[in-house]
Amino acid sequence: MSTTENTPQVRMTTLPNGIRVVSQKIPGMQSAAVGIRNDSSTRNEPEDCAGASHFIEHLLFKGTPTRSADQITDEFNSIGARANAYTSQEEVFYYAVALASIIPATFDILADMFVNSWLPEKEVEKERAVVLQEILMNQDTPSRFIYNQFHQGFWQGHPLGTPILGTSESIGSIQRNRLMDYKLSNYLSSATIVSVAGNVEHDRMVEQAERTLGALPKGIPQVKKPQPGWRSAVGENRHYQRPLEQTLFYMGYPLPPAGNEHRHKLSVFNQILGTGMNSRLFREVRERRSLAYTVYSMMSSYTDSAALMIYAGTSADRAQEAVDVCHAEVLRFCEEKVSEEMLAAAKEQIRSARLMALDDCETQVRRISNTTSLLGAPEPVGASLEAIAAVTAEEVRDVARLLFSGVVPRVESVGTGEGPGLPR
Repeated sequence: MSTTENTPQVRMTTLPNGIRVVSQKIPGMQSAAVGIRNDSSTRNEPEDCAGASHFIEHLLFKGTPTRSADQITDEFNSIGARANAYTSQEEVFYYAVALASIIPATFDILADMFVNSWLPEKEVEKERAVVLQEILMNQDTPSRFIYNQFHQGFWQGHPLGTPILGTSESIGSIQRNRLMDYKLSNYLSSATIVSVAGNVEHDRMVEQAERTLGALPKGIPQVKKPQPGWRSAVGENRHYQRPLEQTLFYMGYPLPPAGNEHRHKLSVFNQILGTGMNSRLFREVRERRSLAYTVYSMMSSYTDSAALMIYAGTSADRAQEAVDVCHAEVLRFCEEKVSEEMLAAAKEQIRSARLMALDDCETQVRRISNTTSLLGAPEPVGASLEAIAAVTAEEVRDVARLLFSGVVPRVESVGTGEGPGLPR
């Protein structure tokens, strides 16, 4: 099985002020994507700025000295570009997808927003109401609610446990000047990554980034770290009573941080455990026991912590059974080697998914930005696939024994009744 044929290469240039420009050239593609990442986000917020990173993400679209909010939207629209942004615990990412030929014009607008947005007072008040509604929406959506509660519970006492949206109280009270101070102290050149994927020239993007982002302040953002000896809050469970038709739950196990030596083995492990219709969770929880319509596993990885998370939705009277079965499937990896047929199929699923994703420039621009931040350089697709291909059944079993033997996960659930407890 060849893994590297026709896979695009990546390039990185670090500008004198510390901005990193990474690219993945994909010749022949009509589309391309460009992004600007701020590597300081929710986990670094002081108490009086809870939710500021996400609030500012909204406000960067609301005007600069040379473009009003309407002009920003109209300019993207007039050149056929689709712009968006998101905030996570460790990053704020602004990006746009467009025809490759207009990526330079698209990047000019993004760069103006990133550097020069001045958070107009009127727009702050309008967007404050929008963010408050977003907080309520997350509270009213059970799957989002329990994801957020699990995240805060698993990482309690850690900066990663800070809610991305903030709270109604913090968003309701933070003022425009404080938001501007926070932006100026965190949107720094050393924390900025420009990424581009598609049929775009690297050197041209380097020149444009140097010209348009040169006014970014220098310095290093203040990084909040957990107390020495911090551990994730596993071996605990919590249930939130709501009148729902299902009980939804997350259960989670600690993993080494992003970039760890086991990451490729864990990718294979996660594929077999809970990714797709051929996964063990799908077959056992859904197909054999009819416990759930939706069940899957995922890995959430950060610079200094990570988790394996399992999600399922089931009936209240069978929620404990579902938790027990999911945990048993994790421990099964510790007890037996996966078959060579299952291992080969999992590797092929990963390989196919990553190669097909090369056709999606938006996915690629996020990927190379993320790997640059977490690994120090963009990871070529071919290199990651070579590492996946080298994983053995013995290594999957050994990493499971190392990380999951004797571990009792955290369980958080929402629904009627008392909810499930810890796995039995």
